[in-house]
Amino acid sequence: MSAPDRIVVRLASPALFVGASADGTGADTDVVTDGHGLPYLPRHRLAARLRAGAAGALAVAPELAGACGEVFGRGRSHGADRMLRVGHAVLDDDVRSAVVRALAGRGEPVRTTLRRAVTDAYTALESGTGVGPDGAPEPGRLRTNRVLLPGLALSSALTWATAPGEEHWRLLARACLATTRIGLRATRGRGRVDVRLSGADGDDPHATTLRLAAPVNEGSDREGPRV
Repeated sequence: MSAPDRIVVRLASPALFVGASADGTGADTDVVTDGHGLPYLPRHRLAARLRAGAAGALAVAPELAGACGEVFGRGRSHGADRMLRVGHAVLDDDVRSAVVRALAGRGEPVRTTLRRAVTDAYTALESGTGVGPDGAPEPGRLRTNRVLLPGLALSSALTWATAPGEEHWRLLARACLATTRIGLRATRGRGRVDVRLSGADGDDPHATTLRLAAPVNEGSDREGPRV
């Protein structure tokens, strides 16, 4: 079976991927979108969460510390020592192609109206009182936040600088399993996610990730993904 070629991020609760949208939506806290109004998870944020998940996984598998440094770089490095690069986590190709076709050749203000409609289809506005540094509500600070709707699946392409071995796949799979929240205010019930490794062969991403995360059998000398 082929090796996974992407990471799939499924939203289990509304998520705040804070940033600038294509046109601005009037919310106090906006959501990151591309030039066609489609939301995405920036690669540096996904990489940071995976690194944190990998660090957590080392608590029960300290022997993977070397693989962690090789996969994600040492000392939070963004240089050439990292084996793995992840892409932006985006909606699937069919959705993006359909939106590109719908916007092609459109002039203003129709283009902006359609682009905002695309953003609205995948997000919702939530209102609430602002929270201070101590976590307590601050009266008189009503704010609106644009959040991604639960149920969305975003995928991020994997690019390896060198061919990964079994320990690298095991470390990455465990990092995915350990990454359960992404986005702003994750501790307030937002940004719960399932993060899994997936490939083009149609295998169940959950089963694939669990297989890759499993401990090595005694005497095993295999390399590469055990799929």
